[in-house]
Amino acid sequence: MTRKLTDRIIGMMEDVRSRKPLVHHITNYVTVNDCANIVLAIGASPIMADDIDEVETITSISSALVINIGTLNRRTIESMVAAG
Repeated sequence: MTRKLTDRIIGMMEDVRSRKPLVHHITNYVTVNDCANIVLAIGASPIMADDIDEVETITSISSALVINIGTLNRRTIESMVAAG
């Protein structure tokens, strides 16, 4: 990896840590723990809200939205569409 790329990555990580963004995930129960831990490890805050009654509000206050379509079901599809 070049020095320039390394410096760029370090800068991005510092930016994430200073902002502490809220990252909204709609994912399956197989990956939910891993996703949360990865987000915590980079200095952000995860939230896993997939209930249709709260998904629009949670998405509106989040800095990012992660949608995992690996194991879809009726409930999460509706929430994913509303979040998007």
